[in-house]
Amino acid sequence: MTRNLFVMGVAVSMVMLAGATAQAADPKRMLSEKNWEAFRVDDDQGRTCFISSLPTKSAGKYDPDNRGEARVFVSHGPGKAERNVVQFTAGYKHKKHSDVTVNIDGKKFTLFTIEGRAYAESEEDDIAMIRAMKRGSKMTVVGTSSRGTKTTDTYSLSGFTKTKNLIDKTCK
Repeated sequence: MTRNLFVMGVAVSMVMLAGATAQAADPKRMLSEKNWEAFRVDDDQGRTCFISSLPTKSAGKYDPDNRGEARVFVSHGPGKAERNVVQFTAGYKHKKHSDVTVNIDGKKFTLFTIEGRAYAESEEDDIAMIRAMKRGSKMTVVGTSSRGTKTTDTYSLSGFTKTKNLIDKTCK
């Protein structure tokens, strides 16, 4: 339960950071490397770092005008215990009690969903996913919307390792 509450807090933070709303501190882009970007935010809570990427391809029988932005994040901070959190946003609300499947060059992971976000069950799963992302070249994310529409988002992992290494050094 504690991990779920933490993950929900990270989710809200990352959505705010990605949108750079007036209420949130502006994220500072530290690096753009191929398909990935690294950011940091310094505020009263401390320093938060994250990397993010958009899908290179999205497929499914949905109206693109009715779908928000799909995105992947890996974040650190602001506390030392809050490291290596992997999060996917779908651009829609997931079907209740549904899972998201992540395939990284043949290595499969199952994530739980909260509204329009998906997370690994444990820190160990986050670490295993990050390890696969560093070694991989392509990541496919399959989810189901609250309307029952299946979507497949494909991400390039080109640039992942360089941006991840930067946030590892910047947010210790």
